[in-house]
Amino acid sequence: MTGKKQKQPTWTDVKKVLTELRTEELINTISDLYKLRKENKDFLHTRYRLIESALDDFKRRIVIAINPVRDTEISFKVARQAVNDYKKATGDLEGVAELMVFYCEECADSIKSLGLWEQYAVGTVNIWRDTLKHLQKLPRQQHIKFWERLAAAQRSMGQTGWGVSDYVDDYMFMFSPYDPEDEDDEEEPVTLSSELVRKLVK
Repeated sequence: MTGKKQKQPTWTDVKKVLTELRTEELINTISDLYKLRKENKDFLHTRYRLIESALDDFKRRIVIAINPVRDTEISFKVARQAVNDYKKATGDLEGVAELMVFYCEECADSIKSLGLWEQYAVGTVNIWRDTLKHLQKLPRQQHIKFWERLAAAQRSMGQTGWGVSDYVDDYMFMFSPYDPEDEDDEEEPVTLSSELVRKLVK
């Protein structure tokens, strides 16, 4: 006869315990978490603005993750995690925009210098799309400022394979902070490989 499956504790259970702790006990608990993992240290340092170079530190994480020149495996997941960690720690929408636009700029620079392959094509298009969506949450002037940086990166990247240029062009138009100059002009159809489309819509 098997026993009943034990219920896993949740944040509600932990929160109840924490609210009953004395201040000193709570600080000691946080201290233990701080010492346990570097990620916890980074989170607290960023949350409470204890280091002026927080954005620079997160930018370095992005560069290390997606710069194919380095002797490390390319990981768009790790680069995304850097953006998400900063967002969770601060809730700073403008800072998140800075990281995401920087991310796109780094992709554009790498593509211009070293060319393109499938993994980089998918990763670049996805971050470009999500960055443009995020910029819509900002006040108009900030939106324009960051959009113009993306436009400069787009021009620098030039025409690329895998349909990336077409896709980026389409998203830049779709999420532009400017009104279309001529609404009667029709957009050129976007041509993408069926394999890339399948990966992008996952």
